[in-house]
Amino acid sequence: MSFLFLLWLCISAILDARFRKCFNWLVILGLVLAITSMMLIPEKHPVNITVKDGLFGSLIAFFAFLIFYGLGVMGAGDVKFSAVLGAWVGWELLVPIWVLSCCLVIAHGFVVRSNLKFFFNPDINWSDGSEDGRKKFIPYVTYLSMATVMVLMLDK
Repeated sequence: MSFLFLLWLCISAILDARFRKCFNWLVILGLVLAITSMMLIPEKHPVNITVKDGLFGSLIAFFAFLIFYGLGVMGAGDVKFSAVLGAWVGWELLVPIWVLSCCLVIAHGFVVRSNLKFFFNPDINWSDGSEDGRKKFIPYVTYLSMATVMVLMLDK
């Protein structure tokens, strides 16, 4: 199941970075995999959490990110993804994942708002999402996924 969790994180990160969208089918797939992992084969779960911890983590993540969605600074896909991520990792790992993902988002913001983006590679689409008259936004699912992998590597 660890491989499927990592694959889910990677696909989510790539699609969010590319399309600036977290697809519902991906959220549902992640939720089904998390529930299956916790309930049917708990010894294969990547983080070894109980169903209660997974549910609590999911609820905490959902309601915490719902506040940011209500303020208009986060998309609905980010909220749904974070809830499923909470189901995967439980409530204890959410704080370090959120802190690290926020640091990555701040770094992204500095690069996008400065001329540093041309230093890295002028061919990379460092767009802030403002084309086509849309609101400016950062692919937060990408950074949540990256932070999750980093935190899990440091946790082992």
